This record gives sequence, C-alpha cells and structure tokens, in this order.
Amino acid sequence: MARFTIQPDGISTSPSLPAPTSTHRTFRTPPTQLSLFYYYFFFFLFPPYVQYRNYQIGSPRSRSSTMVSSTRQSARIQQAAPPKPRTSTRRTRKSAHTLTQSDCSTDQVKPPRRSTRITPSELLRRESALELSEAQCSLRASDLDARSASLAKKEEQVDAILNDSAVREGKAILSLLEDHFTCPLCYEIMAAPYSLNPGACGHSFCSGCILKHFFSRLHKACGGWHESVDCPICRALLVITPDRVPRLDITFPFVPNRTASTVCESLVNKLASSTSDFSTPSPQIKREPSEATWPATDDLDASCQWGKKSGKSKEEEEMAMQVDDEAGSDEALLAGWREGGNLRTEWIRKHREGKHEMANLLQVWTTLQPKDFIELKHKYGV
Repeated sequence: MARFTIQPDGISTSPSLPAPTSTHRTFRTPPTQLSLFYYYFFFFLFPPYVQYRNYQIGSPRSRSSTMVSSTRQSARIQQAAPPKPRTSTRRTRKSAHTLTQSDCSTDQVKPPRRSTRITPSELLRRESALELSEAQCSLRASDLDARSASLAKKEEQVDAILNDSAVREGKAILSLLEDHFTCPLCYEIMAAPYSLNPGACGHSFCSGCILKHFFSRLHKACGGWHESVDCPICRALLVITPDRVPRLDITFPFVPNRTASTVCESLVNKLASSTSDFSTPSPQIKREPSEATWPATDDLDASCQWGKKSGKSKEEEEMAMQVDDEAGSDEALLAGWREGGNLRTEWIRKHREGKHEMANLLQVWTTLQPKDFIELKHKYGV
C-alpha cells in the first residue's frame, strides 16, 4: 500500500512507488501555515470521517486500529444482553391517537343515565301478572289434590280387593283342610297323619290321637292287650300285639300316611302365606236410628219423613249382626293360621311331637316289655 504524505502543494508518493491513479482520491491542502490548523480542526470535528478516509485509503495503522475496535465491539456485543426489539414510534403514536379518539367517541356516545324508579303502571302490571300466576298455581294445586285423592281412593279399593281375594283364598284352603284332612278323634287338622296297619282299614288320624286310642285299650294290670284293637271309624280289627320278645317289625300297628302329611304341610304353609298380608278391617260403629244426626231444618214433617226412611226393622238389624259375626269369626279363624298365629303354632307343635313319638316307638318296638307299655300308658294319660 502506498503511504501518503502531506505536502504544501498536495499529496505525493515516494519515488519507488507508482504515481496515484484515478481511483485514488486526493485532496488539496492549503499552504503550509494553515495546513496543520485545518487538519487538526477537521480531525477533531469529524474523527469518524477521517478514520473512514484512512480505512479507505488503506493505511496499515488505521486498519489495525479498526480491527482492534471491531473485535472489542464484537466482544462487548457478545457479553451484553440481547437487544430489545425496536418499536416504531410512529405506529405507537398512531395507536395512542386512535385510542384517545375512541375514548372521546365513547364519552360522546354514552347514553344518559336512566332512572331506576318503577312507575305505578309497571307496578300494576307486575301485580296483575303475579295474581294471574297465583291463580294458575292454585288451580294446579287443586287439580293435584283431586288427583291424589282419587289415587288414594283407588289404592284403598285395590287394597280392599286384595284383602277380599286373600280372605276368599284362605277360606277355600281352610274348607279344603276341614273337609278332607280333619282328624276323626280330635276334629282338628291332622298333624303327622298315620294310618292303622290292617289293609281293610286305611283311615288316617293324628299320630298323637291314634297313640292315645291304641294305649287306652292296654290292660294296666298285666301290661298286655287281651283283645284286638279296632279302628274308631270302620271297626276293623288290628293284629293282637304278641307278648314274646323280640317281636317282628311287621307287628307294628301304625303306618305313616306320607301323602296326607305332604298335602297338609303344603296347605298350611299356603294358608299362612295367603293370610300374612291380610289385615282385619277396622270395626264400624253401629248407630241406632235415634242417634242419627237430624237435618238442619225446622220443618217437622220433613224431619219425620227422614227419620222413617233412615230407620231399619229389627229383623234386618239381626241379620246384619249375624253376618258381621260370621265374617268376624272367619277373619279371626284365618288370623289364627297366619305366620305366628296360635292355631298354626299349635299345629306345628303337634306335628313335630307326633313324628318324634312314632319314630321312637318304632325304634324300640321289638324289645318293649309289659312294664314299658304301662309307662307309655301313663305318659299319654289314658
């Protein structure tokens, strides 16, 4: 690179270097007395321009200084925080101006404040609307009350029908038991029914009843049967019990009637289930004609006629009382056969005890002695 020197007449190069071409920019300097003054004045006023001119000219000193300054500046940029994005002041001013205009416009367009007071006409309109809604609600309430009353009446009718059907079913079962499964000795429903051994008999009795009948014919002095025991109904004779032991099992005078026992158990259980939901209706108070309420009128003839119409004859009252007594007796009888009733409890006890006594007697029948028969006679109280 060529080194420049300042001469009074201009810029000249060394003799060894070629003359400056047209590409190199040159400038003329004033005379020697004023050259330094203008140079320093220009340098202090415009230092970047001088550095730029030196860099363009290609001075090694200027290049090295420029490189050092550039490296320092890059290091400072790397150490410093990332620059914030530059916002446009023109756009910001415009948006602010727009906001102020919009605020002014809203302030100008804002409607005037209305009064919160309600006018009398509005109050009357609201009051009439409330009265109308209240009337509609009352109509709906009355409609609902009527519907609930009708539903309650229907429920009562259904309950009455169910109770009547349960009563009829219970009466049918009870009549079936009384007609076909009544013990001829105790006149009650057979509990653990047993039949007598002879093939010509076949009648069934309660196990406890037939045991008492059989041991009632035992001779207490000798502990034996001197004559045959007959059936209480058909008088069919049984085989005389032998005195010698061991006896044969075929000499046992009783046979269990399993079919009758199964039918009785099922009917008794069905009777309990059919009468479990049965509830005895509340008794109605009977009033005499003299206790009736007279109509609120002063006409004597009308009151006399009303009293004659409401009166009943003595025969009708007796018939009504008889029907009520029969219905009450049937209902009480059915109530005794329900779950936990006294009749059902007694039948279950007799059924269990009769089966137990027959099983024990059959187990020791072959080895019983006369004294054992006498003890059994005392046990059964015959």
